[in-house]
Amino acid sequence: MFEKEMLDNPKVLRGIFESSAEGILITDKKGNIVMVNPTIRSMFGFSQEELLGEKVEKILPQKYRKNHVGQRTEFFHNPHQRKMGKGMDLFALRKDGTEFPIEVSLSYSEFEREIYAIAFIIDITERKSAQNKIVQSEERLRYFVQNTPAPLAMTDRDLNYILVSARWKQDYEWLDENLIGTNHREVFPNHQDRWSEVYEACLNGEIKKCEEDLILRVDGSKDWMRWEIYPWKDDYGKIGGLIIFMEDITRRKIAENALQNSRKQLKKYASDLEKSNRELQDFAYVASHDLQEPLRKIRTFGERVESMEKETLSNKGKDYLQRMMNSAERMQTLINDLLSYSRISTRGEEFKTVDLNMVLKDVVSDLEVSIEKTNAVINIGQLPEIQGDTTQMRQLFQNLLSNALKFKRDEAVPEIKVWEDKEFHQQNSKLVMIMVEDNGIGFNEQYLDKIFNIFHRLQGRKFPGSGIGLSICKKIAERHGGSIDAKSEEGKGALFIIKLAVNPELKT
Repeated sequence: MFEKEMLDNPKVLRGIFESSAEGILITDKKGNIVMVNPTIRSMFGFSQEELLGEKVEKILPQKYRKNHVGQRTEFFHNPHQRKMGKGMDLFALRKDGTEFPIEVSLSYSEFEREIYAIAFIIDITERKSAQNKIVQSEERLRYFVQNTPAPLAMTDRDLNYILVSARWKQDYEWLDENLIGTNHREVFPNHQDRWSEVYEACLNGEIKKCEEDLILRVDGSKDWMRWEIYPWKDDYGKIGGLIIFMEDITRRKIAENALQNSRKQLKKYASDLEKSNRELQDFAYVASHDLQEPLRKIRTFGERVESMEKETLSNKGKDYLQRMMNSAERMQTLINDLLSYSRISTRGEEFKTVDLNMVLKDVVSDLEVSIEKTNAVINIGQLPEIQGDTTQMRQLFQNLLSNALKFKRDEAVPEIKVWEDKEFHQQNSKLVMIMVEDNGIGFNEQYLDKIFNIFHRLQGRKFPGSGIGLSICKKIAERHGGSIDAKSEEGKGALFIIKLAVNPELKT
């Protein structure tokens, strides 16, 4: 009774009409607009006067007007409640000429034997925008998954594939198949027993991961995998399925095993090297004691023979004696140099700050007699500081300067220059380059690859020495994280280029 009275009350109906959030528009059989509520006026931007009496096509885009005339005529032939344009996108036209999407429900009413169409119109711009964003988001997700370089798959709750990456298809040899809709268990049939609990746990909200797992493939082969499984949620916060990441790390495991074997082998080499160093130290001890003792006796008895029997010796005997003494002296030099060479690695000092200016000052002082004897001119530029072994630095530069004094040209006063190539250091901040140049006899550069070899001598016995000096220089430079090289031309001197690390890793 109450409901009937309310619905028959014109004031109630007018109140509903005026306050409805939906736009309500009423037309007669000819399509003339006879009533609009405030929502319609606000939605379209027209005043009531601008709409009443106008054809309803006024609020439709031009491209829809012609068809709409036939559609409304058809509606009046068989008026009934329905959604307008079911399955189609509908658009309306505002006063300012802009189009916007709408949703329309149609109804009708009879008044004084005339049928009137009632349209309930909703502006769905925001809904469409949200739907478009969802579609775009889904497209981006699809693109991301399909093109990600990782083996990735997305399933529903039944483990049917929704999305898979190209890498997934490649890694598991399904390149020519469309996996969408395929069940994950078909791709990995050997996983069913073992993985059921994992899948179930993830579908209940857990995240499962494994860094290394040996997995059986369809063909019976086994590969190492790293995998992660995450649940994904739908718009209502419910778990919709799984995101599965499975990376084949077999190559990495093979490489790691090879690396581990290499480390074991390297450890063995290090142990063998340590043993060799101990043996080398033992040899050095033998050389410095057991070998030198008989050598000292040879020289001692030779000197006695020379002093006590000199007058009675024949010329041939004196010659033999002198040869013996010279050989003993060369042997002594050779042993001393060999000891120096072996001790570079086995008895080096701990690295500390070394001022190369002070090193060269000490070297020049030690060579004072030879410098005065040859009237040599030595120019030393400003040199840098490095971290190194002071004794070995002195040994390196003393060998180079000694050679420059020794291998001088007969007619020329020795000139020796030592300087730093500062431009090189600016370009290579971890290294310094020291140049040692002389004007001596030089050498043919065809022998460049041999002059740093141990016991190699270009000048034979014309000049004293063992042929180890430059080998010692090379070994010292290498221990200090650097190298030594040379440039020369016969009769025009030599240039030695020493590169040293500013702060080398200590090598012993």
